[in-house]
Amino acid sequence: MINAEETKRLKAKNLRYKKPLAKGLNLDDIQEALWDIGEACDEVQYYIDGDEDTLINTLDGDEDDAFEFKMMFGDLAGECERMWDDLRNEYVPEYFDIFFAAVNKGGEMLGYDIYEHDYYGLGYYESEWANDEAAKKLKRLTKDELIKAMRYCFGTYQSYIGLRYRYDCIKSALDILRDQNTGYLQMVRQIEELYEKADEETSGFQFTWKGNAFRDLDSILDNMPQEAWIQ
Repeated sequence: MINAEETKRLKAKNLRYKKPLAKGLNLDDIQEALWDIGEACDEVQYYIDGDEDTLINTLDGDEDDAFEFKMMFGDLAGECERMWDDLRNEYVPEYFDIFFAAVNKGGEMLGYDIYEHDYYGLGYYESEWANDEAAKKLKRLTKDELIKAMRYCFGTYQSYIGLRYRYDCIKSALDILRDQNTGYLQMVRQIEELYEKADEETSGFQFTWKGNAFRDLDSILDNMPQEAWIQ
């Protein structure tokens, strides 16, 4: 036998589509993403400040490029913070989330559960109902209000995607530099370890006999790329 509370829970679950959100295209998700990008940029700046010489060396000793690279993260962090504040404090249409829920046909949708007081993912058919529900709410707007909503929502989306794209680009460049530098550091450590072992095996390189470590050291030096010698 289903009790009253269970009935409320099931009813709320079945009505989640009535308060839909497009996943990733709603104010909360956008603000959270902007915050995460800003924090990531701050962390990158901290990393660069702590090892700026490595960044300069990786960029072929060009200090101007290193400074510009660092400033890109600083500027992006500032822009994310400003946009985050604008979305939190400036005028935002109450139909912002509904707009993207209506136009996000076929996209992943969330629905609010009034019993659980939280958003949950919707299935295929529920998402279709959610799209229709959001569209109904937009249709209540006047033509002028709808045009205003489109301008604001697409403008906000364009700004957000622009910031996200810029971050992805410079983050990818940093990851490449990090990987490249990590490879060189690993190679240097390996050479140091083999050198110490070879030194022990050959009593300070005083004898002509070569042990395993010496042969390994000789091999890695022969196969090092030219770029490593330049570094």
